[in-house]
Amino acid sequence: MKFRHLIGACVLGAFLFYGCEGENITEVSSVETGESLAERVGPVSQYGRLLAGKVDGVGRIFGSCEGIAAGKEVQVRGMSMFWSATTEGTAFYNEAGINSIVQNFKAEVVRLAIATEENWGVPGYVKNPERQRQLIKDAVMAAVKNDIYVIIDWHSHTATKQLEAASQFFEEMAQEYGDYDNVIFEVFNEPKDQTWEQIREYANKIIAVIRKYSDNLILVGNPNYDQRPSSVIGNEVEDPKNNVAYTLHYYANTHGESLRSNGSRAMSAGLPLFVSEWGTANANGDGVPDLTKNQEWQDWLNENKLSSANWSITSKKEGTAAITPSSKANAFELSESGILVQSYLKTNPDKYTACKAKK
Repeated sequence: MKFRHLIGACVLGAFLFYGCEGENITEVSSVETGESLAERVGPVSQYGRLLAGKVDGVGRIFGSCEGIAAGKEVQVRGMSMFWSATTEGTAFYNEAGINSIVQNFKAEVVRLAIATEENWGVPGYVKNPERQRQLIKDAVMAAVKNDIYVIIDWHSHTATKQLEAASQFFEEMAQEYGDYDNVIFEVFNEPKDQTWEQIREYANKIIAVIRKYSDNLILVGNPNYDQRPSSVIGNEVEDPKNNVAYTLHYYANTHGESLRSNGSRAMSAGLPLFVSEWGTANANGDGVPDLTKNQEWQDWLNENKLSSANWSITSKKEGTAAITPSSKANAFELSESGILVQSYLKTNPDKYTACKAKK
């Protein structure tokens, strides 16, 4: 679907966007950013709906504005929220939190880690869907206003046992948000001990649900906490729109060259990858960021134009938290990890140009 996009004036938190209150509003009718009007020109206006594709046999991510072609690869970088069923995470699933993420990290994408039936002291989606729906709505609409991408992630390690709940969830999410070019669907956060065949069977069913309402990019996990994207080669999921990317998750202090090699094999076989979760320290969330190991990973991501979301925005005291426990939604104080992540994301564009292409 095609929607009108109006560039208005706004100041979100301390971050100045293009235009100011009282200036004329300019209509840019060719930009598709969803029913709700974006309040600046951001990455979604420039790139359009994200597309999985390949050039010269190598899997990459592209945008609908310029299409799938050599030299038109799209890399968007941003932040992942913490589990939505935790007191340390839910405080940031709102407009003030999303605005602060854009302000502090120049984020182009934000990932909503929607907890399912795992209970971290606060009920997840299965036990308290109304609360989780409100968190999603607040965060998605804030992302639309900021003109950034937003990943709606079924944040579970056991999704193959949650098929009915996940199907209902994605039916609702795709119906509600599937027309927004901003939205990306992640159907299975991190498979734990499931085989690829089990994951694939689950993903095929969820993809069929989403495709009733949306052509948007879908992210699919793979075995051993998204450490085996090469296991997908030759046995990809079924998607009539061919708009699926496979996830790779890493933590710099824990994972190294062997995981990068696995990812490279998958891309060389034509599989687009999306690093929907990465951490600066240990895989358990603890530890101190190793600068050398982090730089090796960042160099690899940038060389391969891989989109990514850093884990995570949380007030929990742990090594991979990007903000300190004293942070509020409208007032971030960056941790050691957050300062490092900020140094990487500062090279994200300062300004975007609305594309003139139509889907």
